[in-house]
Amino acid sequence: MRFTLSYLVLALLATPVFAGDDKDYTYLALGDSVPFGLNATLLPPYTKRVPRAAAFIGYPEVIAAAENLTRSKKEVNAACPGETSGSFLDIRTPDYGCNSPHFEPPATTIPSYKSNFGLHTAYAGAQMDFAESELKSNKNINMVTLSIGANDGILVLPTLLKCGTDSVCAQTVLKPVLDLYGANLAQILIRIRAQYHGTLILVKYYSPSPALDGFTMAFNDVMTGVAAQLAAQPGFTPVIFADGFTAFQLASAPYDHDACKAGLLIRLPPSPLTPPCDIHPSRLGRDLLAISIEFAKWSQR
Repeated sequence: MRFTLSYLVLALLATPVFAGDDKDYTYLALGDSVPFGLNATLLPPYTKRVPRAAAFIGYPEVIAAAENLTRSKKEVNAACPGETSGSFLDIRTPDYGCNSPHFEPPATTIPSYKSNFGLHTAYAGAQMDFAESELKSNKNINMVTLSIGANDGILVLPTLLKCGTDSVCAQTVLKPVLDLYGANLAQILIRIRAQYHGTLILVKYYSPSPALDGFTMAFNDVMTGVAAQLAAQPGFTPVIFADGFTAFQLASAPYDHDACKAGLLIRLPPSPLTPPCDIHPSRLGRDLLAISIEFAKWSQR
């Protein structure tokens, strides 16, 4: 295992990163800010410059580089920062910044990423509609990755934190969110599988801090539960899981499982108003997620 991970790290870091948008591409990445490669330090209030989408590098671009996806064999990253499982299906559904503005502490309102900053791949409607169209028209696609659901929880996280140690309160806040997430995820997977039966990898979320382990595991449990229920249905091609949660737990073990201290999260400029790290993965964390996806894919061979 140690040799395999070391080899993959070298491969991931040694190859240039790019993305393509031709109809002959083979890898479609779907989801939220994690596959998009969001880096808060490239956005207001940390900078006054408007960043281009190419400035953000997510694990799909790292995977594309590692697999040497050349000009005739490319990846398309359709991920949208702030996407929820609901807005993935319908842009009129609340999200955390993909299609509508959102508030970013300490005191900044950031406009819609899709309409103001732009995505790696341009499309106007729901990500689900784009994915279905691409999967229907491009039969060269042989891998799809999906990271979705964290923003469902982030929308209610302030309310959840007010519950403190009151488990009844926490359950009251979180259960309907998890139930809706499960229903949305099932619909997403069913609609993907209606067009595509190749490798489909769901990426389990990592925990940004030990305090959020339970929160993160709750969404990952829904993810695995939905996939298991669908796999039991006749004719449904099972999905594969990339265990981002365990990967981060192992890598951060020497640091009391603190992903920030382990260097797995993006460091923020020192400020009494913000935590030391953003919740998004650093280059090291991003590469670790890419390795987890590659390992999940190779383990099925």
